[in-house]
Amino acid sequence: MLVFVPVSTTLGIDIEWKKPKKFKSASEEKSWMQQSRKEAREIRLDLESGRLKPKDMPGRILVEPNPNQVPSDEAKRFQKELFNRKGALTTERNFVNLFTKLANSLQFWDPVKALRVLNQMKKMKLTKLMLLRNPDCVTKTRDLREFGGEEEFQEHDMVIRQKSTELYAKFKKICNLESDHDDSFWEDFCKQVDVFNALTKDMKKIFRTTLSDQGYKRLLDAEKASDSSISVNAQNGE
Repeated sequence: MLVFVPVSTTLGIDIEWKKPKKFKSASEEKSWMQQSRKEAREIRLDLESGRLKPKDMPGRILVEPNPNQVPSDEAKRFQKELFNRKGALTTERNFVNLFTKLANSLQFWDPVKALRVLNQMKKMKLTKLMLLRNPDCVTKTRDLREFGGEEEFQEHDMVIRQKSTELYAKFKKICNLESDHDDSFWEDFCKQVDVFNALTKDMKKIFRTTLSDQGYKRLLDAEKASDSSISVNAQNGE
């Protein structure tokens, strides 16, 4: 299994690491391989988030694996993943840049450009992680729903408010927090931002930027497991 690690050379995970030479049955071997692949996926996510380093699991984690030893289906999966990640990084970068353009167009009052930028952002394929990494963009959109200017700009003001409201509604949908009550969504989103920041505060910026949805879920699950363990130990008086 190949792994995308942003600050490293290509890494691989040996799914046959310490595989027994013999099994009692074909089903036993199949079960062993399924468990090994499951562990490999977890290792991959930990490598991608920077929680693991190759030196932590010598032999199991391979640095610059021989391409001839990589199955063709795994090589294709990895190439597809690289393509998707590159696209996601480009989308997020463009998203942030568009907000800068939006701020400039409002500061120097170019309503036509501002509306064009808002329409562009509404069409983008954003993810929840992109919003958690860039909460200021959500904050600015929230504020723009009440945008107001001089009387001579009143018509444009209303359109900017409308487009900002539509974009904000899209953010709610992306976060699966489509509450009718705005304060409820905002409070939930802010809590999620706090959780994200807490879980990634010790993470290098490059790992934080390239963190995938699966990788973040892995961090959340690990945090929940840690909290549960602490709770159990406390109950047992340990």
